[in-house]
Amino acid sequence: MTSAVKGDAVRFAQGSSWSMTLDASWPLTVALHIRDALSLPATRPFFVPPVVPKVPERIPVIGPTSDIALADEWSIWFADLVRSRAGMQSPDELLLEGRHPMFQEAVQGCLLAGQSAAEQFKLDFHEDFVRSMKKQAGIPARIVRGAEKDLGREAPPFELVVRVVPVAGEWLYRHSPSVSLISSAAFLNPAAQRRLLEPVLRDLV
Repeated sequence: MTSAVKGDAVRFAQGSSWSMTLDASWPLTVALHIRDALSLPATRPFFVPPVVPKVPERIPVIGPTSDIALADEWSIWFADLVRSRAGMQSPDELLLEGRHPMFQEAVQGCLLAGQSAAEQFKLDFHEDFVRSMKKQAGIPARIVRGAEKDLGREAPPFELVVRVVPVAGEWLYRHSPSVSLISSAAFLNPAAQRRLLEPVLRDLV
């Protein structure tokens, strides 16, 4: 699990034909920290709850028209980060090159704080995960085995990537059949993890 702190996704669960990879996402955490610092909408490109702990606002003075443009640019950026499945702790993984100059200028004012918060989140999540590993490590495998038993067959080959972010509440968003985002609070709570991941895994089986 040490590699997770460095930014690599790690295989959390697997069977003979399937695997589930876990990633405490550094790039997504940086982006969400910046969203909240700039007081941008939490509903685009899809709803993601606010970051915890609460991020101090650092609202640039750019006017209402530019506010809309900034929110649009952030939404496009975040969607690109989710699609890229980037995970390493590197500025290159943030995919900021070529973005609108107004957006880059606004981001720069929050970037260092966002990177620091994301690094701390990865460290904290790793420690919490290790402490609670015995309670939760077998949950995905039990879900898949239960689905296999109900269906009377082995699961087809699949890989599920679960990207963990430090947002409020017990939340999961299924971005695609193979990629889901989940709050750290939900993932570290065995009951919530099972409740939220079971529909995702059963659909893949």
